[in-house]
Amino acid sequence: MTEKNHQTNWEKKWLEGTISSEQARELSGEGAQFESLEKFISRVKNLDAPHGVSKEEAWQKLESAISMDSSPKIISLSRRNWIIGIAASLILAIGAFFILQQNTHLITIDTSLAEVQMVDLPDGSTVYLNAESSISFPEKGWTDSREVKLSGEAFFDVKRGSSFTVKTENGSIQVLGTSFNVRSRVDLLQVACKTGKVKVSSADNSSEQIITPGLAVTVEKGLVSEPMETSLSRIDGWRNGQYDYESIPLQQVLDEVKRLYNAQIEHDFSESELTSPITTTFSSMGDAAQTIAVSKGRDFEVDENDNKIIFKVK
Repeated sequence: MTEKNHQTNWEKKWLEGTISSEQARELSGEGAQFESLEKFISRVKNLDAPHGVSKEEAWQKLESAISMDSSPKIISLSRRNWIIGIAASLILAIGAFFILQQNTHLITIDTSLAEVQMVDLPDGSTVYLNAESSISFPEKGWTDSREVKLSGEAFFDVKRGSSFTVKTENGSIQVLGTSFNVRSRVDLLQVACKTGKVKVSSADNSSEQIITPGLAVTVEKGLVSEPMETSLSRIDGWRNGQYDYESIPLQQVLDEVKRLYNAQIEHDFSESELTSPITTTFSSMGDAAQTIAVSKGRDFEVDENDNKIIFKVK
């Protein structure tokens, strides 16, 4: 059996795609060698280009990091040496990847429930981070690539300079110098411009809109909406404890109340009610409970000591 496996060179055939994973597992004998190689390669596939570096640039650096002497060498084609060659190449690639990463360390700042934080970026731009939100940006090379990754909600006051980009799972925002609000929760991105000019793009860049002061757009299901008018004072009112939500699904408003006040919420809303949009404005947990209850025809109770809201049928 050992001699048969030796002759099949299953590793090479599997990597070249001439045999399936199941065939490779059978040819490897007990399967331990196949599982080890499969696990190793799957990890390598997950490697990505460092933050702020294109895949083309990363590949050029990778080639430089693992470049070898151009003089010809005689390489054994034996099965054993071929396997060692694969492992050595993968180790070199992983090592080079981490060499590239060492100069692109990310600074990450998170806020917890009921917490708001002001963050100064390296260029003097300011980010106001809302509750249960997160931003990350490179520690070095900021002037070359002003790029921030955001999860949650934040208001940006950007200093003029090179292009400034905010990336979220639902889309991206590009500016030169302006102030704007971004909320990216679940599968919905909302952007409102307060000063300057902002370009909002879907995650795959297939849809985009440019907005100016007093305009807002949403990005949902890969499509950027037509610009809508909004009050300048409402764009970042949350920084002063005033929260405005316009045509937002009830479930997302309830989730915001939980984040903002670290609240527990009990309700009997149906699925259709939770997915239907509402417009509401509030400045406290009790205020939020009242406005939601009125819009949905419910009674409510607020327990300030336990931070709990209970919605119930009248």
